[in-house]
Amino acid sequence: MNFEKNWSLYFLVWVGVLILFLFFGIIPVLQKVDMLSQEKDRLQQEILALRRKVQQLENLETRLESLKVTARTLEERIPSEKEIPNLLLTIEDASFLSKVELLSLVPQGMQSGSDYMELPLQASLRTSFFDFLLFLNYLRQSPRLVQVKSFNFRKEQETFLVGAQLATYLLGSPQPQEATP
Repeated sequence: MNFEKNWSLYFLVWVGVLILFLFFGIIPVLQKVDMLSQEKDRLQQEILALRRKVQQLENLETRLESLKVTARTLEERIPSEKEIPNLLLTIEDASFLSKVELLSLVPQGMQSGSDYMELPLQASLRTSFFDFLLFLNYLRQSPRLVQVKSFNFRKEQETFLVGAQLATYLLGSPQPQEATP
């Protein structure tokens, strides 16, 4: 065989080998690289989604802690058991600090709501207008929730007589009392 006579045949064989090498060697590798690149992109998307979820979870945990603190504060302000002596001391302290003369403070009958009980209180005070505002401010700052439902002023010489309807709340509904035989 002479190379000069059959050079076209040799050329076709080499071109065929190169095409086979390209077809069976390089193209599958390029397809594999493309597939791995797509898988990498998909995994990066999943990582970003998971990072967002982790951030949301951290935010929710922070929010949960904040809500727990708020719940504890509310439980302190609205206890689940009667604390009338402490409540009366709170009101007396507010009257002392604001220089209001507390003439009377009478608890009324307990009223029940769906998830709470309300304890109304009737108060009579002798005070000036400014001192009454201080009294209301001290009640607002007290550890217990004390609501001023209504009040009325009556002028008495240089002071006012104030009748105030106050209320505080307890968590839970009243326990049914057993009848005694």
